[in-house]
Amino acid sequence: DPRNQQQQQQLVTSASAYERRYVSTTASSSSSPCTKSMMCDLLTDDESIKWASTKAVVMELGFDDDEADRVMQKGFGWAKQDYWRNEKVKEIPDMDEIEKRIQFIESLGVARDKIDVIVNKFPEILAMDIDGVMKPAVEHIEKNFFMKRGTTAFAKYVIRVPQALGNTIDCEGTCVGDCNRCWVRV
Repeated sequence: DPRNQQQQQQLVTSASAYERRYVSTTASSSSSPCTKSMMCDLLTDDESIKWASTKAVVMELGFDDDEADRVMQKGFGWAKQDYWRNEKVKEIPDMDEIEKRIQFIESLGVARDKIDVIVNKFPEILAMDIDGVMKPAVEHIEKNFFMKRGTTAFAKYVIRVPQALGNTIDCEGTCVGDCNRCWVRV
């Protein structure tokens, strides 16, 4: 079909390195950048391209196709809202922003091959604001748990309790009802 060929060529032409890699591996089976994903039915063509490119980054962490969709859906507000509480609702992820978050986690001393453990436990980390949430959380950990970023102890803590990087509240026993973001929980 000429339309499908033109569409594939447009995808490949406008794509980043990750998108090119992903589209080239799926082009033979489908004209859409999404494969096997129900997300394709919910997204526009441009959104599908962004989803697929971001999904390729997530899959490079060690997730398969379905797992990558699952963590992205939870992380960007397409699934359960226990952390986001409608703060993020059906956002389309940005590949460059995901890469920045992965690099930030690596800067804490976490090996890239362990980031999948963090994302699997706390998919919301993929959409977390670095300056507004993650950096203050790291400072809180350093100050209150006496660990320095970049150390083995810090990395092990983040791998064990990744939701700590999303904590923003310390109600210190006087509950404010936002338990999924509270330091008392860890």
